[in-house]
Amino acid sequence: MDNSKEIFEMALGLASPWFVKEVVFTKDLSQLNIYLDFTKGHRFLMDDGNLYTAHYKIDRRWEHLNFFQHKCYLHAGVAKVRQADGRFKTQPVPWARPSSGFTLLFEAFSMLLIENEMPVNKVASVLRVYPNRIWRIFGYWISRAHKNDTIGDLKKVGFDETSIKKGHNYVTTMVDLEKRRVLFVTQGKDAACIAKSVAYLEEKEVSLDLVKQVCIDVPCLYFWMW
Repeated sequence: MDNSKEIFEMALGLASPWFVKEVVFTKDLSQLNIYLDFTKGHRFLMDDGNLYTAHYKIDRRWEHLNFFQHKCYLHAGVAKVRQADGRFKTQPVPWARPSSGFTLLFEAFSMLLIENEMPVNKVASVLRVYPNRIWRIFGYWISRAHKNDTIGDLKKVGFDETSIKKGHNYVTTMVDLEKRRVLFVTQGKDAACIAKSVAYLEEKEVSLDLVKQVCIDVPCLYFWMW
């Protein structure tokens, strides 16, 4: 059993103070539960720059990638630390982001499937979770990438509309024509879509004076002046 614990610690990339405390299958062998813990008396570095021991623990569970055909979950008592100012703070864990019920490896695999053009509902079916949970993962990482995205040397901009559902449901996309990448997407196909796109460029501190060419392939937007 000690050898199996060490193998799981390596597979999960655990480092001090975390270790695998116990590995248990359910009686019907449908689920693998891996229980983690941290070294007793470990002092955690907090935001105020000081080291503190855990005041108490909060039990948490995260869904991990399947272990062969078995569902797999990580369980751990997460440290709740009391800082010098009297405030309590939950210590983050290295295998999952805050407020997520999944491990980072589970989320990374979910995003990999989506990036390879697998529909979200299909991803949910493959991973055996509800689709709305995959949508939340998708929304978090896309929002983060969107926020951290930088736009440089923008000279040629293109706008186009596309239908996203049956009927009159459209989105307008703004693309960098030279680098061939999508910069911004918004619902609709009217002049307000261009205004939102320009506002986004300004938010990203893009110099509009450097834009030399604008191509608008949306009939009802031809009147728009950059």
